[in-house]
Amino acid sequence: MGPSVILHDQRLDGAIDSGVHPVIRVDETTPLVDAFRQVVAAVTRSGSDLIIACHGFMTHEYGEASNLAPWGGQGLQLCSETLRVRNISAVAPLRGHFQTIWLMACGPAGTFVHPSRPFCREFAFHADAVVIASDTAQQYHAGEYDNARAVSRRALRFGAWEGSVFAFRPDGTVRPYTKDVRPLP
Repeated sequence: MGPSVILHDQRLDGAIDSGVHPVIRVDETTPLVDAFRQVVAAVTRSGSDLIIACHGFMTHEYGEASNLAPWGGQGLQLCSETLRVRNISAVAPLRGHFQTIWLMACGPAGTFVHPSRPFCREFAFHADAVVIASDTAQQYHAGEYDNARAVSRRALRFGAWEGSVFAFRPDGTVRPYTKDVRPLP
């Protein structure tokens, strides 16, 4: 993994310790175009990775039936517009700036919209980057309590991937991805 830029929609509770990686913080008032402009400006060299940490849209409904397991693949709760299949071309400003884009969200690779997983396929095509995402709701920890200092820290931590993880290539190919590799702790 090369140098990274982190895009964090603050509706995903917790703070990301940036360390050496720039963190771009956005919310429901930030237009996508402004967020992507900031992300591109933070890139320090080619071959960088983009990590997007936000909520993903999932549902328990499928057709006329209700299901126990939620279905993903509808999009990301990102910025004021949100990101869905209908506006996925909005990621085009990222084209040529990132080698890999990690979607740290619930279910963006799901099959709710179509079994071909169009959200992530189109994302990879328009961004011209490999997109890594899961089809399942993800567990994360929004904070922790430090007993030694008797303080709480809102430090966002992701654990291991849940569900199946895929690598979506700009040419439309999709391959299973190893669940052992993740960009954030």
